[in-house]
Amino acid sequence: MQAENNSGKLSVIEKVGFGLGDTASNILYQAWSFFLAIFYTDVFMLPTGIASYLFLATRVWDMVFDPTIGMIADRTHSRWGKFRPYLLWLAIPYGALAWAMFITPNWGLNARIIYAFVTYILATTAYTAINIPYSSLMAVMTPSPKERTSLSRYRFLFAFLGMLIITTFTLPLARLLGADPSHPGYNKDLGYSQALGFQMTMAIFGAIAVLLLFVTFFTTRERVLPPEGQASSFRQDLKDLSRNGPWIILFISAIFFLVHNAIRNASVLYYFDYVNGHGKDILLSAALGPMTLDFSRSTAFLTIGTFGMIAGVLLTYPLTKSFGKKPLIIFFTLASVVLEMSFYFLPPSNFVLLSSVNFAWSILAGGMPVFLFAMYSDVADYYEWKFRRRATGLVISGIMFAIKAGIAVGGFLTLKLLDIFEYVPNQPQTEGSITGIKLMFSIIPGIFALICGLVLVFYPINEEMLQNIEQDLKEGRRSRMDRIELDPVHPADSAV
Repeated sequence: MQAENNSGKLSVIEKVGFGLGDTASNILYQAWSFFLAIFYTDVFMLPTGIASYLFLATRVWDMVFDPTIGMIADRTHSRWGKFRPYLLWLAIPYGALAWAMFITPNWGLNARIIYAFVTYILATTAYTAINIPYSSLMAVMTPSPKERTSLSRYRFLFAFLGMLIITTFTLPLARLLGADPSHPGYNKDLGYSQALGFQMTMAIFGAIAVLLLFVTFFTTRERVLPPEGQASSFRQDLKDLSRNGPWIILFISAIFFLVHNAIRNASVLYYFDYVNGHGKDILLSAALGPMTLDFSRSTAFLTIGTFGMIAGVLLTYPLTKSFGKKPLIIFFTLASVVLEMSFYFLPPSNFVLLSSVNFAWSILAGGMPVFLFAMYSDVADYYEWKFRRRATGLVISGIMFAIKAGIAVGGFLTLKLLDIFEYVPNQPQTEGSITGIKLMFSIIPGIFALICGLVLVFYPINEEMLQNIEQDLKEGRRSRMDRIELDPVHPADSAV
């Protein structure tokens, strides 16, 4: 591994290459967020109660695996570094499992339940084994907090590109690729087989993800080295992490932020299919050679929101020149709560109004993760500065543990609330069910976002403190490199 350069400046090619890794990650993550719940209840035909425990059990395993892969990555020694190798080694299993999750075997209920558990657990394991090292990579590509904020901006610009692919093309491609009247799942009213459509669509997306992960591997480098002679101790790492106050604040906020995301994202299709009632109505058709892609109201709503999120990412650039990350993330979070809760009171039939408010909300929602993930890397530097040990993988995987906990709780609550509200798939809903879906789309996730914003008020690291940390660490690393140059017995690569 090469040592860091003095400025920490990264090329645009490296930033783009890094960002494409999150395009690959979001192909599966956004498929989970927007389509997995309704796929399991309305296509795979799992009872909502069973599906809720499937989400919970799978994510509990994922939470346990997060810190494990983080500590393993911290102790990985290879000619490619600590974190990049996982992108190379696991890209193909990741893409294959993204496809396997959305296969609907023509089996009995018990066999399908087992298949769903196995494929979901394997897919989340592959996702974690790639995403933890990938997220940790940002903290070791450059020592500069400003460059990491820029890198985070690239990351989420391309993350939302992945989201745009999923939200815009999943349903049209499923309709196109599932239009086989001979398939057992073919629905005459819909004009296609949802089971076949999802399966073929995710096969395409999985292949794209594999190629993008290879691009990220070949275009990025690791530059920030752990302190020379750092001892490797799981127990000490965990002890130090438990005393990292800023990390604890981000850990708690991440749980509430992702509970919010999981409930809100999963509720979109339920809202348009059963509250608005016209989610599957075709708004636009586009010719693709001899084929035609049909874009429904649900797809249009999701696509408009994704463009709003991309705008939010771009907006962070001028804002961070004048304001710190902490005040910005608090403002964005609390302002988004107001817009999100307003959906409960908006007329469900007014698609233009719904889409307009959603675009405004999405601008705020798109900017929030840019600040948050830059802050996650900042606390990795804080950890090294305070404890004189670097454990990037553990710091990031600990945050990812919280993220997965939020997804677990949010996914469980989504399906459990549907069960409580007496949701019945593919049928007209009762007034109580409609009210419940409206709450899940607005008030309930808004409460979790509000708590997230209030927790972040207590985050203690500001931009001035970050500059001091950066300077102290830079001087320490420069001193370490001077010692290495005087002692050729210990080359720089020995610190990998």
